[in-house]
Amino acid sequence: MTCEELRPEYDAYALGIAEDPERGELDAHLARRCDACSRGIAQARSTVAALSGIVESVAPPSGLRRRVLAMVAQDAPAREQKWSLPAWLPWATSVAFAVALAVVVTRPASVAPVNPDVAKLEQALSILNDPVTQDVSFGEPTARGRVFVSPSRGIVFIAAHLPKLDPGKTFQMWVIPAKGNPISAGTFVSAADASAIHLRPGPVTGAAAVAVTVEPAGGSMQPTSTPFIVTKL
Repeated sequence: MTCEELRPEYDAYALGIAEDPERGELDAHLARRCDACSRGIAQARSTVAALSGIVESVAPPSGLRRRVLAMVAQDAPAREQKWSLPAWLPWATSVAFAVALAVVVTRPASVAPVNPDVAKLEQALSILNDPVTQDVSFGEPTARGRVFVSPSRGIVFIAAHLPKLDPGKTFQMWVIPAKGNPISAGTFVSAADASAIHLRPGPVTGAAAVAVTVEPAGGSMQPTSTPFIVTKL
């Protein structure tokens, strides 16, 4: 792919949410020191830094705004970032920035940075930053993504290419214990681009796997369909 074809993916790449084949193509361009892509990615990372509160002078490009809004719940609150931006963002940190960015680009200027929902973002970032958090990826046969599980803090589930839901249906996440029945970890729906981020705060003890099923709207007490995502911990 040419640099011009890859240009729309610079912001997504800087956030860690670019998908193949574009992600692989950008990796290759950067590996051979492509000047145009190197400068474009550097600018995108500068924008990420600006939006996350490290710099305050750069406005979010509309393409990045749409991409982040598609990936993150729109009611996520704001939180001041307390880390510096590395030269190359680790995936988990990119996700944390994506969560924060969704707030930055959606919160009206008149709204104070701290609001009653601040705990929601703090819980997600706490899970991502917990040194003992397990990071498990999934990717076959259709939906793909990652599950971050902190035994003491909770679960952050990030997915793309989720199946289309029929009317009256919802996704439901389950914690599968080593012994006993599945435990509901909440319901969620995907964004327009078939991606989703779902937070289940609170201790996760004795979990052997995390699974996702399609359930009737409102959720079920126990799974009523075969899980289409199962991540063993």
